[in-house]
Amino acid sequence: MNIKVEIKKILEGDKPTKAYANIVIDDAIVICGVRIVENENGRHMSMPMTSFTTKQGENVTRPVCRPITSQARNELEEALFAAFEQEINNINENI
Repeated sequence: MNIKVEIKKILEGDKPTKAYANIVIDDAIVICGVRIVENENGRHMSMPMTSFTTKQGENVTRPVCRPITSQARNELEEALFAAFEQEINNINENI
């Protein structure tokens, strides 16, 4: 799988969301609005979510898309985290 990551925004502060990114897979599919989240459980990828209300009035939130296999998730996370670290290093070099 050919994965390209574009870090769109890095957030400062103590909130769990550290950055937003777009992920391009095999130059054919783009996933916009992927979040990098850090909390007490470590760093992880959060896919874009959608929310809706069921006929019964229940509020439901679900991912718009997600990796099906753990191997696919690992590949996406590795590419995402590497791009994030590179972007942080570039920022620190320019300070």
